[in-house]
Amino acid sequence: MMNKIYSLFLGFAFMLSFSACDSLDLEPESIITDDKYWKTADQFEAFNVGIHSYFRSLSGNFFLLGESRAYLYGDTPFGGEATQGMERLPYNTLSVDNPGISNYAGMYNVINQCNLMISKLADTDFLSDSQKNYYFGAAYGIRAYLYFQLLRSWGDAILYLDYTSGATIDLANINKKQSPAADIMTQIKADIDASEKAFADDYKFTKGKNFWSLGATKMLKGEVYLWSGKQMNGGATDYQTAKTALEAVNNCPGVGLVDNFQDVFSYTNKENKEIIFCFTSAENEFSLLNGIYRSYLQPQQSYLLNGKYYTENGQLFRDTKDNEINGLIRLALRKDIYFKLFRDGDSRWKHSLRSVYTKGENGQLEYVAPFAYKFQGVMLPGSSERSMLDDFPVYRYADCLLMLAEAKALLGEDISAEINKVRQRAYGANYSNEVAYPNDKGSFYEGNKFVAGDEDPVEAVLKERFREFLFEGKRWYDIRLMGKTTEYSLAEPSKLLWPIDKNTMTNNSALNQTAGYK
Repeated sequence: MMNKIYSLFLGFAFMLSFSACDSLDLEPESIITDDKYWKTADQFEAFNVGIHSYFRSLSGNFFLLGESRAYLYGDTPFGGEATQGMERLPYNTLSVDNPGISNYAGMYNVINQCNLMISKLADTDFLSDSQKNYYFGAAYGIRAYLYFQLLRSWGDAILYLDYTSGATIDLANINKKQSPAADIMTQIKADIDASEKAFADDYKFTKGKNFWSLGATKMLKGEVYLWSGKQMNGGATDYQTAKTALEAVNNCPGVGLVDNFQDVFSYTNKENKEIIFCFTSAENEFSLLNGIYRSYLQPQQSYLLNGKYYTENGQLFRDTKDNEINGLIRLALRKDIYFKLFRDGDSRWKHSLRSVYTKGENGQLEYVAPFAYKFQGVMLPGSSERSMLDDFPVYRYADCLLMLAEAKALLGEDISAEINKVRQRAYGANYSNEVAYPNDKGSFYEGNKFVAGDEDPVEAVLKERFREFLFEGKRWYDIRLMGKTTEYSLAEPSKLLWPIDKNTMTNNSALNQTAGYK
């Protein structure tokens, strides 16, 4: 499947010049498309593949927007790497001069492609109804996802439903101000409705789980209505809509929890039954999170080979298979998270985090720091280090269960069934009444800066989501949703959104700077 994607996208990129993802420059697709494109079904399919490839190229930015500002990063890298300003994210010292992410994370580039696809589909008469409906469903769904990211990150945003034509147009130069967040949410919901209508009741993963599907739209709908219910005064009506959408995910063929947590992310187990939508990686084609995971979260190989660092079992890292890891730590995990996030017996602990030790003068192991271990890559033949070619799950079935638990918690309903399915998988043979909801409480959570006990259902779901989705780009949005940024981040209440960078503000005089950064 990935070879097909790659070859199709190469041909697509040859015909349609794309701009870089870190710019808002949008190339003049219509110069070619009006005269030479949109003539065959293969061209529509190539454009659909191109949208998904372009969408995937933003995955590193999605991760940073969704996780980096929460209280889990912020310590000094144990290998001595320079953080290169990345500490501004967990310490929440973003500013117009140092915004963390610029140009709206490149999202308007993909929005432009979705707009173009939607427009051309409306004008064509040679595609079958099923072909048109699939492309409509995907384009509306991806556009809704992107606007939802913009809403949660910048609040008010430029609402752009046209596509570029003629000479190259910089979207920042169209002199269009932001629409209010409420209007953005209205558009998101309209796009979700359009996606659902296009897919009808077809839950099949027609082109694979690395392509958008009705299941992905239902997951997004659950997430969107939880947000509008909690953050935009939609209340119980929106929570019920979210609950209904998430329950519908069970209509997807064959979805469910994978038996062993670590197998969800295995390179040899891609697109397994737990995956609903993912960004896939492949050799010579795309690396996990567009290189972010390796270059921000993993230690340098030279440190693991230097004979100084040990595992928790007293084994030199250079004598383990983990000596194949090679990266840079720019976003260093907080050292105490290794002992404060997971409880003994939770399989997610050792399959999400790796601990590093040195030996003191008396030979005793001395704890140094943890590093990310959820995605472990693969050793390709002839290589001296692992290639980070694991797929990145955007939506998976455990997420469905725990968002459903959120909806039920906000509706005052019992969350035991959903949350305990996830815990039972996590603890396996170690699962007991003590760790089952609502009994996971006690001294472990006293003074714990990361998670709380089961006394509050909302805290229980937040805790489970933190443990389950570490390094999956969800924690910041989770604590934002539930109004828990004071407890679980260093962000000022007036600066929960992201500033707009100076260049974008200068280029578009109609823009208003994000509240809190004026």
